[in-house]
Amino acid sequence: MPRSAAGTASAGTTRRLLTLATTTALLLGAGVAGAGTADAAFSYQYCGKQYTTAEPELSYGDTGAAVKELQCELNQNVTGANLTEDGVFGGLTYNAVVKFQGCFKLDQDGIVGPKTWHELDVVSDFPVQAEHLC
Repeated sequence: MPRSAAGTASAGTTRRLLTLATTTALLLGAGVAGAGTADAAFSYQYCGKQYTTAEPELSYGDTGAAVKELQCELNQNVTGANLTEDGVFGGLTYNAVVKFQGCFKLDQDGIVGPKTWHELDVVSDFPVQAEHLC
C-alpha cells in the first residue's frame, strides 16, 4: 500500500523495514561477537604451569611468561634443547628455535611468530610418547 498524504508507511512497508532492521542487528551482533572471540586469549595448563593462548612474536632478548612457555614447549619437542625455563630468550633458546624451525621447514630466522607458534602447538598436542619430534 502506498504512503498516505501524511507520509506514514503502509503496514507491509513497516513490516519489511522492521525485518530488515532485525536482520541487520542480528548480523552485526554476530559479527561483533565473532570478532571479539576470535582474538580472545584464554588460559590453559601446560608444563605444569598456567599459560595464556596469547602468543606474541618473540625474538632474542625478549623476557616474560610467553618466553617461559616457549622454552617449555621447546624442551618437550626439540632433542637436546635442555633449556632453563627462566623466561629469558637468550642464545640457547634462539638455537633451539632455529633447530625447531628447520625441522618443520619454516624460515630459520629465530623469530617465533604465528607459523612457529602454530607448529609448536600442533606437536605439543601429541601424546607424551611422541616427545622430541625434532
